[in-house]
Order: sequence, then structure tokens, then C-alpha cells
Amino acid sequence: MNTLRTAIILVCCLLMVLTAGAAPSATSADIERLSQEAYKYYSTRETAKYLPAIRRLRQATLAAGDEEGYYKAWSYEVLYTFSFIDRKQGVEMAQEVYRYAHKKGSSHGLYNSYYLLGTIRSMSGNLEMAEKSFHQAIELNKAHFPDESAAPCYLGLCEIALKQHNYEQVQKYARQALDEPNVLPMNQLTAWTYKCLVRFHKRDSLGFEQAYRERQQLMQKYGGQGGFFGELINVYRAKNRKQWAEALRLTDKIRYAQVRYEQRSAIYEHMGNYSKSLYWHKKYSEAHDSVQSSEARSQLNEFDSELAITQAENDAKDLRLSNQQLRLRLFYGVGAAVLLMGGILLYRRQQHIRRLEMVNAQLRDTNKQLAETTAAKERIESELRIARNIQMGMVPNEFPQRDDLDLYAMMTPAREVGGDLYSYILQDDHRLYFCVGDVSGKGVPASLFMAQVTRMFIALADGRLMPDNIATRLNHALTEGNDQGMFVTMFIGLIDLHNGHLDFCNAGHNPPLLDGQFIDMEPNAPIGLWPDLEYIGEEIPDLRGKTLFIYTDGINEAENKEKEQFGDDRLRQLLAESHGTAQQTSEYVHEAVEQFVGEAEPSDDLTKMCIKL
Repeated sequence: MNTLRTAIILVCCLLMVLTAGAAPSATSADIERLSQEAYKYYSTRETAKYLPAIRRLRQATLAAGDEEGYYKAWSYEVLYTFSFIDRKQGVEMAQEVYRYAHKKGSSHGLYNSYYLLGTIRSMSGNLEMAEKSFHQAIELNKAHFPDESAAPCYLGLCEIALKQHNYEQVQKYARQALDEPNVLPMNQLTAWTYKCLVRFHKRDSLGFEQAYRERQQLMQKYGGQGGFFGELINVYRAKNRKQWAEALRLTDKIRYAQVRYEQRSAIYEHMGNYSKSLYWHKKYSEAHDSVQSSEARSQLNEFDSELAITQAENDAKDLRLSNQQLRLRLFYGVGAAVLLMGGILLYRRQQHIRRLEMVNAQLRDTNKQLAETTAAKERIESELRIARNIQMGMVPNEFPQRDDLDLYAMMTPAREVGGDLYSYILQDDHRLYFCVGDVSGKGVPASLFMAQVTRMFIALADGRLMPDNIATRLNHALTEGNDQGMFVTMFIGLIDLHNGHLDFCNAGHNPPLLDGQFIDMEPNAPIGLWPDLEYIGEEIPDLRGKTLFIYTDGINEAENKEKEQFGDDRLRQLLAESHGTAQQTSEYVHEAVEQFVGEAEPSDDLTKMCIKL
């Protein structure tokens, strides 16, 4: 459920906008109309229409003096930008909201700033700091407008606790959300959504059905269909009843792509259709990876430092003001009262001075932390360059120079380090083991998993196992303790160079091409996800005189600036003709993909292996 938070946050925030109390004025009707217009375009995800609509709503609330509605509309624009347009831009907009609210001294603005920060941190995976931000927002709410609902913050805390599998905390925060004053109907439905999810994850089938009925009664009371939450909970109800086909059908109604992909992957897994489960898991991973933007995280760290400095500066200003007031009181005091009060005030002044010194020390510490952060960033970049060199040294860079074998492979990581792999081992002068693999995810975690898989493949090949046995052994080892759910797709082959016979096992990987045609084969499941699988091996009698081309999905799924993919058809057309040696063929495909992508940023590693006998 780690993508549920995005949908919950956005819908809750939209409801905050729609129900914001506009100041009684001639523009109240306009505000209501603009709210409905914004909701309409949000529901259909019409960005070109939605953003102007929400900005018009902001202008209307500002003109009407509706401070609460203004900041809520602005916050929703920020969250929409962060979630669906550009992560870094969303963080920059959140900073702008905070600076404006701080300059105006707006409690509503600061409340929404902390709520925004908590939301963005949560969506970026920084759960500890997200939790802190939601609690700060709740404290502001209780201190300045206790009659207004802080339910959205409690619901944000629900999602964090759910990700941490802390189901008691989820229930606690859900109760607190329901106990808030003037809690909105949709927030109530969301709280009951979490109650349902807790029971589902605790495998309390009867409890889930009871909570589902309670939620349905609440929905009937207020009318409506429950929006996104109704769609999702209906999927979970079908899953709770093990009605997998019905659950799959209901996923079509989920508007949020990440949630839809995640649910489909889980449902196909329960149905035993591992190839489709893998397909949707990869779609989900791609969507999820976009949230983990390093640029956005860096921007958030800078934002955190700015907040710390601003708060310290505010404390310092308060102390300077107190000192000025103390000096004035001492000057105008008379007689014994002056002496008495002067002594007290001098004592307080000393306390304020000590506090000011502490604040200055905090400012120095913050500046020191900023310097350390910059140095750490440079050190990490240097270490990543070293890690890339180490990783590239793990894959073979020299290939056999033989009359009966032409082999060449190349790998280009999309980032400093990547998750693709290839390897080969030549035994007894005629037994060629080889593999090409693609680890889920990107960056350092994928590269570490890649290193582990590569070492294990070499060890198992040295044991002279058949490719299907290698896949089975790899899967048995990698599923144990794999709490992160990482996996690798692999094509594993063994060629007898004396007669050209190929034994192979395809573990959820893209089908290779043989003389420009995709090989029809048993897909099997990826390695590392499901324990106790027995992988199926296959064979091709004779590869002599043919060209075998194996690749990772960074090739066929490479995108240009128009988000058009390179695709299987282009790849097949490229390989329908001979392009010379294995090296020339690999480089020809690589250049074709690079030309297609153009100036677009690479989205995945590019790896290919070509074998000619």
C-alpha cells in the first residue's frame, strides 16, 4: 500500500479546497463555481485546464479575504505539480508557500506549509521527517484554530504507520481523525478505509467485512460513491473474498496508475500468472521510481535547512526585542520599584542573553551542517564514480578470439551505477555459459543486487549445472530474506560449441531474437520474488550460422522526448539484416537507440549481447 498515500493526500487536500469557508462577499458564488471547476478538471487529469482553474480559485479567495481557502488552493496546486508534473518544481513551490506565509505571519499558511512538507516527504520516502512535519502542523492547528479539522494530517500519519506495518498506530490515527471537530465526510470515509486495510493486512477476513459495512453505511449517509477510496476498497473486498477475476476487473476503475499497477501485480501473483504479475510490477516500479527523485530530495534537504535557520532567526529576533524592552523599562523606572524591577529584569535579561547565545550556536551548527552536507554530497558523487568503475569491472570487457565463436556484449548504465548484468564462462574449450539480466529498480541498491547475482551465476556455472537448475538455485537463494522485494529477470544459456546445441532458461526476461525473429519460449517467473519455484528449461538444436541477440528492456522501452518507445518492431527490423560481426551488430543497435532517444534523458540501462556461431 505504499502508493495509497499519494491518492489519499491529493483527494483530502482537494476536499480541503472545496470546503474552505469563503468570507461572506459577492465572490462566494464565484469561489464555489471555481472549486467545482477545479475538481472537474482534477478528476479527468486535464492539466492544461486544471492549473489555470486552481490559480483562478487562488485569486478569487485572495480577493475575498479568504486566507484559509487561499492557502489550501495553493497547497493543492503544489501537490498536483509534485505528483504529476515535476518533483523538483513541486518542492520549489512548497518553499514559496512557506516563505510567503512566514512573511505574512499567517498561521493558516504555516499550517499548510507543514502539511505540504509532510506530504512531500512522505511521498519521497522520508517517513521519519514526514511524521515530524504532520505533528508540527497538528500543533499549529490546535494552537491557532482548534475548531478546525486536522484530520488530513492524521490521515497522513495513518499512511506512514501503514507503510511501517504498525497497524495499532494506523487505528489510533484513524480514530483521532474521526474525533476531529467538523471532520469532512470524505475524511471520515478515508479513516474507515484505513480501518478496512488494517483488517485486510492482519488477515482478519470477518473484521474486514464488518469495517466495510460500516464504511458503506457512512457513504450512504452522506451520498456519493466514495471516489478513489470506494474503487480501491471494492478491489480489496474482492481480494478478501478471493474473487481474483472480479478484483482484476475492478482495478480498471482505479484512476491512479501507481495504485492500479500495484494491485494488478498482486492479483496476478495470487492467480499464479507470474509473467503478468512481473509486467505490472515493473510498471509499478517505473512509476514509483519517478517519485524517488534525487533532485527533489536534495531540494528538500535545502528546504529543511532553510526552515531550521528561519526558526532560529525568529528566536533571535524575539530575544533582541525583549532586550530592547528591558532597557526601556529600566530607563523609565523610579525609586525602589526601579531597583526591584531592575534586578528582576536584569536577571531575565541575562537569561535572554544566554538563550540568544544558544540560538547563535544553533545557527552556527546549522551552517556547519550545510557545509558538511555539501561535502558529503561531493564525497558520495566521488564514491559513486568509483562504484561505477568497480561495477563495470565486474562484467567481461574482453571476449573470445575464436574461429567458431563470435561473442560481444556492452552495457551503458542510465545512472552512475545500474542494475543490468551480463557474464560468460568458457569451459573445456567448448562449453559456453552466458547470461543477461535486469535487476528491478535503479541506482546503488540495484547495483549491489546485480553484483550478488553475477557472483552466484559464476559459482553455479562452475558447478556445471543446466540453465534451468541455475535459475532454480538462484531463486531459492535470493528469495530468502528479500524484504525489499527486489528481483532479476535473466536469460541463461549453455552452448556446446562442437555442435551448436543451446540449452537455455528464460526467467521472466525479454525474449531474445534469433536471426531477427523473437524466440517463442516459456517465460517462467523472475528470480527472487516467489520461493519454491522449479524453472523450466528449453533447447534449440543448432545455432551454427545464426545470430542470437539478447538484450534488456532499456532497449525496446527507450523513450524519446515525445515519450514514444523504441519498441519491439524497430528492434526486429534492425536485426532482420546482418550488420557484420557481433561487435558491429551490438554497436549498430546501440547507435540506433541513442539516435532515437536524442536529447531525452536515458530512463534505463542499455545492455545487449550478440552471439554468432
